[in-house]
Amino acid sequence: MYSILTKQNNFNLLRKYVVVFTSLLLFIGGVIYMNPQMQPPIMYINLVDDNIVCHYVNENDALPSAEDKNFLPTPNSIFFHETSCRGGLNSRQACAIESASRAHPRRQVYVMFSAPVSEAVYQRSSIAKLRRFANIKFARIHIGEYARNTPLEAMVASAPFNKSHFPLEHTSDILRYLTLYKWGGVYLDTDMLVVKSLTPLGNNWVAKQDSSFVNAAAIAISTDQLGRKLVEAVMNELKTTYRPDIWVHNGPGAITRVLRKMCTTKKLAKWSSKTCQGLEVYSPEYFFPLHYSLKHKYFTAGEKNSKDAYTHHFWNKLTYNMKIEKDSPYEKMAQKYCPTIYEMYGQGFGL
Repeated sequence: MYSILTKQNNFNLLRKYVVVFTSLLLFIGGVIYMNPQMQPPIMYINLVDDNIVCHYVNENDALPSAEDKNFLPTPNSIFFHETSCRGGLNSRQACAIESASRAHPRRQVYVMFSAPVSEAVYQRSSIAKLRRFANIKFARIHIGEYARNTPLEAMVASAPFNKSHFPLEHTSDILRYLTLYKWGGVYLDTDMLVVKSLTPLGNNWVAKQDSSFVNAAAIAISTDQLGRKLVEAVMNELKTTYRPDIWVHNGPGAITRVLRKMCTTKKLAKWSSKTCQGLEVYSPEYFFPLHYSLKHKYFTAGEKNSKDAYTHHFWNKLTYNMKIEKDSPYEKMAQKYCPTIYEMYGQGFGL
């Protein structure tokens, strides 16, 4: 149905391996929880695997296509991208999505998968729980088609992610900017838990991670004149400076480099709507109240006072194997902001 981006001679064999591997994962499925109707939702172990051949597999896919003419997100939608070959969501990702939905009941929340999601997972996993929220929608991206008629069409067609040292992250980097280019709205990483509505923050904003970077884990770019100018600049930056060998180069690196040109000062500490042509540049406490060097504090028992925070970033690449302790800030926030998912997983939440 969709053309394959790469034509390697061994692709068909790889595809068969992926289909078999995905089916095996669905069979073992992680931890199984029996509900009162004796219909066990499928849950997932948190796999870390950089293989992205699944992005070019179309079999066993229950999700509607993001390239369909009827797929028309409203400009104020919130988007998440899942680029692994997991074929579903783990508990932390599902929690992030639920929290965004609860904080924005009048906005649509889209969860965009780069890999197939089977009918079993669609009907019985945390996805089935999230589908009960009227404003959460799911879609499948076929990246070559998704990039068509955008400034990144030729670049994506050259399959740069196959050469990447960090293919999952770099695919996600490109997709978040493509999505904001196509639809406008808010992009959030799947390890961002939302604790209050982002609506008061405006239509075009970014957030500083620290004194060196604007982090691309949370970005709002609208379809107005400022938003178009910003996202087109990012498209051009990616097209001309993409690097397969540096983790942060195409995500936070790209938006930071664009702002160094766009703002009237190169000093990140002085970036604001006044110095960056109206673009709001928020301080870390709004989105990254705990620096990654202090990430362990989210997972250990104790309190975390962050009254200014709109989101919390859990630095999943660095923390995916950390246990969420009882009475830790993460556990308390999960109970409050994603109660449906927290209840579903119980003691297995975060594993």
